[in-house]
Amino acid sequence: MRFVHKKKMEDAIPVLCCGGEGGDREVLREAINRLGYSLAGNCQFDVDDFAVNRFGDSAEKAAGFFTEALLQGAYRFGKKALEADAAERLFELRDGLAAEPDVTVYLVSGREIEAEMKKAERLGRCRNYARMLGDLPANYLTADDFCRYAEELVREKPALSLEIYREQELGRMGCGGILAVNQASRIPAALLRLRYEGTQKGPVTALVGKGIMFDSGGMHLKSMESMEGMKYDMCGAADVLCLLEYAADTGYALPLEGVIPLAENALGEKCVRMGDVITMLSGRMVEVYNTDAEGRLVLADALTFAAGKADRLVDMATLSYSCREALGDETAGFFCNEEELASGTARAAAEAGEPVWRLPLGERYKRRLLWSKTADMANYMPDKKAGASVAACFLEEFTEGLPWVHFDMVGPAVLRKENDRMECGATGTVFSTVVKLLEHG
Repeated sequence: MRFVHKKKMEDAIPVLCCGGEGGDREVLREAINRLGYSLAGNCQFDVDDFAVNRFGDSAEKAAGFFTEALLQGAYRFGKKALEADAAERLFELRDGLAAEPDVTVYLVSGREIEAEMKKAERLGRCRNYARMLGDLPANYLTADDFCRYAEELVREKPALSLEIYREQELGRMGCGGILAVNQASRIPAALLRLRYEGTQKGPVTALVGKGIMFDSGGMHLKSMESMEGMKYDMCGAADVLCLLEYAADTGYALPLEGVIPLAENALGEKCVRMGDVITMLSGRMVEVYNTDAEGRLVLADALTFAAGKADRLVDMATLSYSCREALGDETAGFFCNEEELASGTARAAAEAGEPVWRLPLGERYKRRLLWSKTADMANYMPDKKAGASVAACFLEEFTEGLPWVHFDMVGPAVLRKENDRMECGATGTVFSTVVKLLEHG
């Protein structure tokens, strides 16, 4: 898909028309997604009319919003590119795997929209790369394959640097959470640290993404229905990797850290057991009450690691089904320990047109984890009430008091049933929200 700026409409080119009520960015995003989903040939779009009568902001911003939302709808997983040796060549094959229609879209405006259009095009493509990683079968994307992909990405992006810690290093560091979750897997665990220096000095934001390459549930084995789609339990990790790529491509001003823990919650004779006690990177001792509450264990170590290198933390995770039960499949939950950051997150989501809802933290939830006789805390509570808030309070214990926002996106991260605006699979939810949050500083 190509985007070209033109000053005037042409009679011979079909015109895209965007429905939806003016001013509601969620409705507009869905309407533009539908245009992208059904796109079959070259077309043109009147940006100036859209900006005035639908978007309610400048033509430049309207062009950006339209471009990235159109790419979100147009994405298809390119299964024809999934060759036998694809796992070893994912980076080389990624444009075929994150497929788009071969069309030209002319954005028509009398304003100078090209810079914003190109920036938004890059956002849309980076988000679609993250979706592609999520859509890959788990045997094509192990922790080894993810590390290889990250290494090849960084070789192409001189603004990024990468350190990878594997099992021996993680053991020396004391990352008991990551290692416990992965101990039945044949593939070694990993912790990736990506760095982007930025074009200016300023506060460092660490982006942390949950990377469970497949989640069987461990000894608390999932049912067939619950295990379906567990290859998507690394969507947070994919988002963080591709957000760092977007920052490098667009010259984001402030420095960023990307911290990505990778593990597989496999079932086997070596897997962690109910009642086992593990020592986390922070030094806290945790009793494993539920082996299927593994994401918070790997994220806790990653947050502790990130907190030593940043001024604020943003994590993205497909974490708790309780959040999906509360908010459904179209709204991501978020938790935050600082009001200014929470307000900024809500504003960023509204501007991006992505539905999010803030859920509560607090001592009344935290104390439900403090019942263990053998450890400082448990990773789960004996009942499932307020599960999303309890999970978030567990994570908060490992943020070292830094400003922190946690996205629990288990519902909207994956489209489970085909609709008329996106293909089934990874959606890239809250990717644009995090971009807006970073842009606003």
